[in-house]
Amino acid sequence: MNETKDIELRSEKVRNIIGQIPPRIVRIGITVMFMIVASLLGGAYFFEFDNTIKAPVDLTLQNDSIRYTIPIPYPKSKYVKIGQKLVITIQDIHHINTFVQKIDSTVFVNIKQSYINITGVIRPSGIVLIQPVKASANIYVGKSNIIDKVLDK
Repeated sequence: MNETKDIELRSEKVRNIIGQIPPRIVRIGITVMFMIVASLLGGAYFFEFDNTIKAPVDLTLQNDSIRYTIPIPYPKSKYVKIGQKLVITIQDIHHINTFVQKIDSTVFVNIKQSYINITGVIRPSGIVLIQPVKASANIYVGKSNIIDKVLDK
């Protein structure tokens, strides 16, 4: 019968060295991970984007002009101010550039949400309303960074 014996090829000192991770590699790895996280947080702070509020808008004919009414959810109303840029889009074809003219102070509450109304009058050229129309609105409320967005500031 052939008996095989496990022959140790390495001494105890070599086995101890092989089982350890060099401290220098650990320090370099921690430093690299810290630099990556710091650069991501720095980028999130310094990278700014245009912050907009999207909402439906009701357009109605008023004499020779068009009256718009935009219901804004109450929590988002703190970002809206008179004079901010407003783009009304009708059927993804017509874009009307105007500004926020009036913010009602009355808070309306229904089963789904509470909201305030933004109203105004526009006189677009080339657009004639025959009946009331539902459209969409984008209100430009300023620049924001990712950290402010996450923290909801």
